Amino acid sequence: MNHFPILQNTTDDVFLEFSHFNYDAPAGLWSKKNVIIPNGIKINVFVEGSFSVFSDGVLHVPMLGDISFFSPMKMHYGQIKEPMHINYYQIDIGCRTFSSIPNGEEMINRLLELLSNTDSFLRPDTKNRDRILALCREIEMAIVRETLFLAYAKVIELLTALYSMYLTPTKVTGEAFSRRTAQAVRYIEKNYADHVSVRQIADNLGVSTSFLSRIFKKEIGVTIHEYLNQYRISKAIPLLETHSVTEVGYLCGFCDNSHFILIFKKYVGTTPMQYKKRQY
Repeated sequence: MNHFPILQNTTDDVFLEFSHFNYDAPAGLWSKKNVIIPNGIKINVFVEGSFSVFSDGVLHVPMLGDISFFSPMKMHYGQIKEPMHINYYQIDIGCRTFSSIPNGEEMINRLLELLSNTDSFLRPDTKNRDRILALCREIEMAIVRETLFLAYAKVIELLTALYSMYLTPTKVTGEAFSRRTAQAVRYIEKNYADHVSVRQIADNLGVSTSFLSRIFKKEIGVTIHEYLNQYRISKAIPLLETHSVTEVGYLCGFCDNSHFILIFKKYVGTTPMQYKKRQY
């Protein structure tokens, strides 16, 4: 695994890091970190390995050249079903990383606008697949040779290519998972603002909590309780711009303010008030 900072993290929304994950991985959750990225985007380009990625209520098993683009605050999970060799590239970009170059911020905003109403997974045709994989290799080589200005330029070239591809994306069919898991995900999306519990979700679906918890963890990779909390935090972050911390906690289904602060800090790394002061 190689992590290369192209631009050191100067603020919460100005950073650029390129990573190449190429190793024998044990079975388990793909990554427990950065399930929610408040101020940045994450791009993955897949090369090798049969693992599942869940986002936007859709479960994918990526193929060679598949691309995922995770917008700020978009929850996503990856799960490796059994020990295997995995190989994929990852680029983490702060939302304002390119604001110092002409139209740089607009470039990111245009991409985010394209992705606002579509699945984040893309399966390019052979020509575009080879182009994106070649750009990833060129970025890595530029970093190894310490020509960071070239790596920076290649990332911009890659983002430009992605913009063209997402204008007319090739639909990637999601994998099927159990009806109960799908129902639980939809129930959380509709009722997260209420003081809903795992037991209430299970009762509503007509199954036991132990059964629902077991199949949800197996298929998504995290417990249903953890998914519920993370979903609430993903909805809470944008509300902090216009509401008080107490109001946001209430609107997102937390029973009390201290619990909201505790869960927010767990997934975002700072308290809601600290985040609100820094961003707004």
